Amino acid sequence: MNSKADRIILILFLLVSAGLFFVPGFVESEYVLRLITMVIFWVGIAGCWNIMSGYTGYIDFGPVVYFGIGSYVNAIAMTKYSLAFFPSLFLSGVLSAVVALIIGIPTLRLKGAYFAIATFAFAEAMKQITLEFDRTFKVSFFQGSDGITLPISGYDNAFFFYCILPVTFLVMLTHYFIEHSKFGYGLKAIKEAEIGAEISGVNTTAIKLRAYITSAFFLGLFGAIEAYWITYITPSEVFNVQKTVQMVIMTLLGGMGTFLGPIVGATFLTLLSESLGTRFVEYYLIMIGAIIIVAILIMPSGIIGTLKIRKRLRFI
Repeated sequence: MNSKADRIILILFLLVSAGLFFVPGFVESEYVLRLITMVIFWVGIAGCWNIMSGYTGYIDFGPVVYFGIGSYVNAIAMTKYSLAFFPSLFLSGVLSAVVALIIGIPTLRLKGAYFAIATFAFAEAMKQITLEFDRTFKVSFFQGSDGITLPISGYDNAFFFYCILPVTFLVMLTHYFIEHSKFGYGLKAIKEAEIGAEISGVNTTAIKLRAYITSAFFLGLFGAIEAYWITYITPSEVFNVQKTVQMVIMTLLGGMGTFLGPIVGATFLTLLSESLGTRFVEYYLIMIGAIIIVAILIMPSGIIGTLKIRKRLRFI
């Protein structure tokens, strides 16, 4: 990478982030503010997936587990133990990271399709565990069989904008750190030639686990924020595999293993979905699917990845 160009990217990122901080003060429409918030939210979510899978090449089909854990930890902490939102938020991230540590130690020794299948199976298992938890363990954590209604926050969209923005900012700073550190070089070495990296002395298991835990921590935070935002959660929603699919597609569209990939992919797909969804209610999903297929066929490395390959943006 060109160090001068790297500094330009960092400066632009910081300027845009600083500018976004003032958005709620200038945007009068609640709809527009919510849409901007959702774009930033999905940039962060896609960025979480990219931290692990984009840089290592390990396709993780279970990140929604940590999103769901964050949602339920926050909901239980606030409803059953009367914990305030911000302590609950931090607890959600920490417990998601702890579970990632426990699960990551055995699963990250798997490779290829075996890793993908194992993570997908774990995601489905967590959904079923949550659905049956009360009946199995004879407790009453949840309301009814599985859902929880959180306390109504009383906050407007601006509050959640300011909750989501700094988390997404930290996620993207993590990407920049990965791009410019030995840790990041280790992740990229795993993607290129894991056996060769091991022979060279890289502790690949430890590096993968570190990335996996980092991703899970941030996903737990996002899950907790969304739970408080929508005020009611169910396992079918927070552990929904469609969230994982959306993370993957956004990152693939933008470019796996790149700093700008999650930003470009998540922004493009979120705005496209919103635009088509309001005009073609019955057919927009088919249209989005067709656009995604064409985009991936034309740009198999994603938007940013393709531009890098063609050397139009060498500094990205």
